[in-house]
Amino acid sequence: MIKKCIVFICGAFLLALVDSGVSYARTKAGATKSAVEDTVPRSEYEKLKQEVEALKAQVQILIENETWERESLPQAQAQKTQEAAAETSEQGEKTATAQAETAPAAPKKVSPEMGLKEGDREKEAEEAKIELDQFLRSQKVLFKRGDLQVEFIASYAQDTSEISPYKLRARAASAGVLFRYGLIDDLELDISVPFNFQELELDTIQPFFAREGFRRQDGSGLGDVSGSLRWGALHEEGLVPETTLSLNVKSNTGHEGRGLTSVLGPSVGSNLLIVDPSLGTGFWNVGGSVSLVKTVDPVVLFGSLGYNAVLEDGRIDPGDQIPYSLGMGFSLNDRVSFSTALNGAAILRDKIDGREIMGSGRDIHSLNLAVTVQVAKGLFVEPFVNFGLTEEATDFFAGVNVPYRFDRQYPLPFFR
Repeated sequence: MIKKCIVFICGAFLLALVDSGVSYARTKAGATKSAVEDTVPRSEYEKLKQEVEALKAQVQILIENETWERESLPQAQAQKTQEAAAETSEQGEKTATAQAETAPAAPKKVSPEMGLKEGDREKEAEEAKIELDQFLRSQKVLFKRGDLQVEFIASYAQDTSEISPYKLRARAASAGVLFRYGLIDDLELDISVPFNFQELELDTIQPFFAREGFRRQDGSGLGDVSGSLRWGALHEEGLVPETTLSLNVKSNTGHEGRGLTSVLGPSVGSNLLIVDPSLGTGFWNVGGSVSLVKTVDPVVLFGSLGYNAVLEDGRIDPGDQIPYSLGMGFSLNDRVSFSTALNGAAILRDKIDGREIMGSGRDIHSLNLAVTVQVAKGLFVEPFVNFGLTEEATDFFAGVNVPYRFDRQYPLPFFR
């Protein structure tokens, strides 16, 4: 590069010198021609001119080559940069491929046997909501087609009543099982099978009747089997509450006791008291109800109203029933929920041979408190306590419910 610059400068200097001499010779030629010819011969002038022209051509070539090199240098550098980038990218791809081959396998998703179906996030959300709404299982339909839940129930009740001059104390214990099954989506079948134990104690509250003495009688066996068909008619959306319609049936499989009954004795003016425990009502019931559930975060409000017709048996026609409930519940966390409800029923007057019995109507009201705890997937424990608010209601009633929801589905082939 330096040599080219030196040649270029020398050539330019020589060219300027020659041009100056030629011009001087031409100027002199116009004045004194003989003097010029004596100084520079014609042949040498032509030769020198050719050399200058050749030198100019060489200098022009050098200049053009220098300009081309300057223009081509960025392109060459850019090409080299692109080649280097391509080589780096290829090496990166090879490295990534090697890492992918040597990397440990990604953990597999939870299998359906563990209760979570692969890729089915929607079903997972539904199952989580069912578990969170377990305290509402008596108010709304929770199960889809083929879902099965078995609920074990154990309870104890105590009640005291006075029929002057006697005092009757009743104790009852019950253990049963409740099956909840989803026939199709939003249609649920419930079947309850109870086993009851009852003990009656009779004592006098006035010394004059002490001769009647103390009596105790107990009994145990199958209670009244019942069932219901529940349909989720409307789902909660906006201002519309969750609406469930139910058809209820109760049998008379339990032994009907007469409680405390006075009958005529063998002698005139004497009475005999019969203490007979009861394991059931002794009558069939058929009825229906409607339940509403509305969420007002963080509280869930619920209520129900129904009508049960007690079927007549012979001469006796027990009064029909109008049950109701009003309550609220909320979740303390994702495993514990608390609920409270006011339960009651208006029982119409009994009839014998079509005639109403005055004073046989009753109003039963009680307050129920419950806590629902999830102890494992699908398994819950729900202790509860119930206090009677009227004279006709049971004084004290407490127990525990243990629902278990199966992971698998058991759909019936004829329900689609």
